[in-house]
Amino acid sequence: MTPHPAEAVAAEKIRGTEPMDRRLDEDPPLIQEFLREARRNFAGEPEPITGHNGYRPPGLSQHAVAQRLGISLRLYQDWEACGRPIPAHRLDSLANALRLDSRQRDELWFIVTGGYPPRGPAEPDPEAVTGWTSYLHALQVPALTLDGAWRILETNHAWRQLFEPAGQAPPANLLRFVLFDPYARQLCGEWKAGWVRDFLRQLRLQARTAPHLQAQATPEPARTQRELLSIIEELRGDIELARMWQAESESTRVALHNDGRVRLLRPPAGGYLQRVRMLVSSPAHDPRRRVLMFMPAVTGPAVPAPRRSGPYSGVLSGPPKSGLVKSGLL
Repeated sequence: MTPHPAEAVAAEKIRGTEPMDRRLDEDPPLIQEFLREARRNFAGEPEPITGHNGYRPPGLSQHAVAQRLGISLRLYQDWEACGRPIPAHRLDSLANALRLDSRQRDELWFIVTGGYPPRGPAEPDPEAVTGWTSYLHALQVPALTLDGAWRILETNHAWRQLFEPAGQAPPANLLRFVLFDPYARQLCGEWKAGWVRDFLRQLRLQARTAPHLQAQATPEPARTQRELLSIIEELRGDIELARMWQAESESTRVALHNDGRVRLLRPPAGGYLQRVRMLVSSPAHDPRRRVLMFMPAVTGPAVPAPRRSGPYSGVLSGPPKSGLVKSGLL
């Protein structure tokens, strides 16, 4: 016989799993529904037989979860009933105790913290990846996808056109390209003040915050940190960059992102410096990835570049162009 809803709520209160002041017509907290469902659907080893006549309730009891976590029953009951917040550093242990799969683990983090774990989602959504790839290739402006170590994962035709007409191979890592590739000083207008300084500030912030991600027990943060440390080691071997790095290391300034920054690009066709606005977004299914776009910035006319001699003179100079749109790049 199914108990009356009021009786069921009263029983939950007696067991200490329901806040006493919640009205019967209110929806239960999302975390409460999630944890109860996870306990009901627990697929691990069965609990020892308990209750009258050897009856064992299906799933996992609150007491068993508390034992697996090494906490008191009352504390777990408070977590499940929203009586006390679940600390973020206990979420992975809770997921392990409940035998949650990777998708459920991400859901638990989102319900409690409003976002993914620091290491990012367990696995990207394949359909979302396909959609973002199609979007990237449909863009008429230079665009690329980066990971946390600035490695370039995917590019579109407009981005590759910034390199191939000049006889340059598109780079594999954006940060390495801007810092170390001689062609970056041709392509990136005001290279030192407009590009390198902010990129070094971002690198400094990443290098300072990346070590704590090692505790997340996944290989990706460790690979990211190794790549960042390798870049730092390499720039220290360059006199000019080492001096700039030292100055930034002694400064309190950091750069959180490139989103909205206006910078100068000198495309191979036309030879005119063009103002572009860098826009950065992250797919919801994988916030570790960054989609970077270079949009025309309507902040003024194009800036004539000085005439150059050398291997790039025929590619980077030419008749005046009124923006990257007319150059075929934007």
